[in-house]
Amino acid sequence: MNKLIIILVFMLSAIFGNSNALVLSTYSSIDSQFLDENDIETINALFVDALKQYIDTIDTSDDICLDDDCALDALSKSGNDEVIYSRLQKLGSKIIFLASILDSEKSFNSKVTALSIEDMDQVALRLAKSVALRQTLDESADIENITEQDEKDVARRKSLGRTGVSFGYFFPFEGIEHTYENQWPDEGTTTDINQKFFKFNFNYYHEFKNNTALMYEFGGASPGFLFLDLNFMRFQNKLDTSPFYGGGVGLFNVNKNRTFENRNDDSGIGFNIQAGVLLYRTYDFNVLLRAKFVQILNDDFDRGIMFDLGVQWKRSDQPKSRSPISLFPVFQSIF
Repeated sequence: MNKLIIILVFMLSAIFGNSNALVLSTYSSIDSQFLDENDIETINALFVDALKQYIDTIDTSDDICLDDDCALDALSKSGNDEVIYSRLQKLGSKIIFLASILDSEKSFNSKVTALSIEDMDQVALRLAKSVALRQTLDESADIENITEQDEKDVARRKSLGRTGVSFGYFFPFEGIEHTYENQWPDEGTTTDINQKFFKFNFNYYHEFKNNTALMYEFGGASPGFLFLDLNFMRFQNKLDTSPFYGGGVGLFNVNKNRTFENRNDDSGIGFNIQAGVLLYRTYDFNVLLRAKFVQILNDDFDRGIMFDLGVQWKRSDQPKSRSPISLFPVFQSIF
């Protein structure tokens, strides 16, 4: 329920909100032989450009600040709602990029570590998202801003994992016959040819840095249709609206006999080709629109087209205290 409230608040703020910020120039305490003035200007420009994805109006300033008091003084001289200032520091061979966003009532700080100067483009994107949305670094991770530090320290971030659900319809090309037995009010056996099936499925989604993804799906459709498949997806860009194409393979089961005496399951391996679009891809909450052609290698050689609408959300990696709810993963994911 808390997750749903957060999503609704975010959507309403995106529709009705109108934020503006004063962004001060990045201060650097690093020796110019390691990080020269041009490098600092480039990093600052990358940081400002990334902030523009999340903040409606940005005013830049050549002023620099090292603390909140200085930043608030600069804010008081402008007509903006909040101010952002950033600093670059060096620790051994590592570069630490710090940023703060604040107004007269509240402030938020974040920092990212880069292993090299070449890693600063991802670092600037990551820090900007963290500060603008007031998220932790883990929460602000997306496919565009994974750093070398992440790859070395946390192997799981070689992919970004999301959980999701989807629903839609499966349209058989020739209709799938289902035989079932009537017990009341009229006894007898009836054959029904279904022209469409309402489907629902769960999925687990892995997105990789090379602009590809794998998605495991388990679902079913009424009456008597179950499937478990693995899908490969290739994206056309790395934007919030990302078209994709792909294919997959899985196991499909079609129950074609619903009588009480016997049961006839026409099962087989299925292959699919698919295309669609992933919306809000760089956010923690995504929307999936997709069409998928499915060919099942069963006795009747069933085939058809699936259309579905799905949502996906990033798993929370924050530690949770042990409680009765935490002993049951299904309840933990809900509450």
